Amino acid sequence: MGVLPLLLVSCVSKKKHLAAIATADAVADSLTYRLDSTTNLVYQLRLDTAERRGENTALLASQRNLQDRIIALDDEIERLQRERSNEVQDLDDRLQERDALIAERDAKIAAFQALLEARNAELDTLGAQLLDTLQRRDSAAFTLELEPGGYLSLSVLADYLFYPGSTTRLEPAADSTLLIISRYLADYPTLQLTVIGHNNNEPLRRNSINSKWEFSAMRAATLVNELTRKYELSTSRVTVAGKGDFAPRTSNSTEEGRLLNERMEFRIELGQRRLLRDLKRALD
Repeated sequence: MGVLPLLLVSCVSKKKHLAAIATADAVADSLTYRLDSTTNLVYQLRLDTAERRGENTALLASQRNLQDRIIALDDEIERLQRERSNEVQDLDDRLQERDALIAERDAKIAAFQALLEARNAELDTLGAQLLDTLQRRDSAAFTLELEPGGYLSLSVLADYLFYPGSTTRLEPAADSTLLIISRYLADYPTLQLTVIGHNNNEPLRRNSINSKWEFSAMRAATLVNELTRKYELSTSRVTVAGKGDFAPRTSNSTEEGRLLNERMEFRIELGQRRLLRDLKRALD
């Protein structure tokens, strides 16, 4: 058994043997090269893979950071939306509160205006009633005017009410005049009355009285005394005043002017205390 292989080997020429060795070396070199190349490729692939893994890791980290940022931004947006919603709600509440205050103020102003209009309507109605009734008695003796201050001024010639030069003795026409005034005022309890005496510039016919202020005030007091005692007008609604000759209606240079200036004035206006009380009620 050992002879046959030896014979077979010996049958191969040296040349062929060397060629085979060369071929084997070439194949070995080729394989070695390919192995080295493959090894380098594998190494490079490993490097690339490691790099890619690093990049992927970085990308994943960046992605996580971005995701965290997105979540943070979402949270911030939600917070801002809540704040905006709260601010809008607060603004709505404030606007509603303001609107309620404006509505309340407008209601009070409307009530105030309605009250004043009602009181002015009372003055207008009373003025029309007085003028119609009194002028039918004597159109020359009575003058009624609505003054800019918002009051009625009923002027009656002094000689129509008083005996000449007297502060206490009344003409017969005075009773009916005071009765009419008191009856109409009874229908308007919110109105106040001020009786004011006026003189012209002629000397007084009373030697015992030197002051026209005093003379005019005494006449006004006589009329008020009649209104409150005889005709039961409340004393809380009446005031007495005397102007003497310091508030003439017209010039004293003529007889007609002096006649108009010698007068008793019944000033009718809104009662301040009652008006303030009613206004307070309207504004509360």
